[in-house]
Amino acid sequence: MPVVSENVVKEYKRRGTSFTAVDDVSFTVEEGKITAIMGRSGSGKSTLLNILSGMIKPERGQVTIDGKNIFDESVRSRDRLRAEKIGIVPQTHSLVSGLTSYENILLQKSFASEKKESSEDSFSEIASALDLKNLLDAYPGNLSGGEMKRVSIARALFGNLKYLFADEPTGELDKDNSKKVMDLFRAEADKGKGILIVTHDKLAADMADIVYTMENGKLRLL
Repeated sequence: MPVVSENVVKEYKRRGTSFTAVDDVSFTVEEGKITAIMGRSGSGKSTLLNILSGMIKPERGQVTIDGKNIFDESVRSRDRLRAEKIGIVPQTHSLVSGLTSYENILLQKSFASEKKESSEDSFSEIASALDLKNLLDAYPGNLSGGEMKRVSIARALFGNLKYLFADEPTGELDKDNSKKVMDLFRAEADKGKGILIVTHDKLAADMADIVYTMENGKLRLL
């Protein structure tokens, strides 16, 4: 079953003035497809992604994952659901500084209480596709921004999860590495994974199956 948002609204206050970051958004992240959301910075894209993954609670509306409204659950239950179903690539770096690239990639799998089979062949395939094999012993402090992003992507993909939510996954990558990432996402979607990306990158959007644009919290299908 897909990830579905229904009439989701998220409001904030800035300098005493209220504004709507996500304005009555209803849409679906379908399994086996890449869904892209484009829009300017501040349009609400990242906020929406964080709502869909259960990290931010909306004022109104609901989000269902596999038929269950995630905001009927406790924070702990949402954390567990995220660990077991959703690989997340954050916009900012979230690698653990004291762990190597290899150890950081394994973290996603270690979080889940229900261990899903992910073979060494799967790890090798992902590392090879992202050109990480020579970086597996390196620590984050010795990696460039683009290299850290690729490690974050590998971590989100490893663990055989059902969905992938990626915030600007190609934002720090050159054209060749952006193409490799999107080719890998395409292969994962073809295996049945539901993939959501928020992006400014036209190449990434062009490789998506479904493309939305977001402006002032409103989502529109292109």
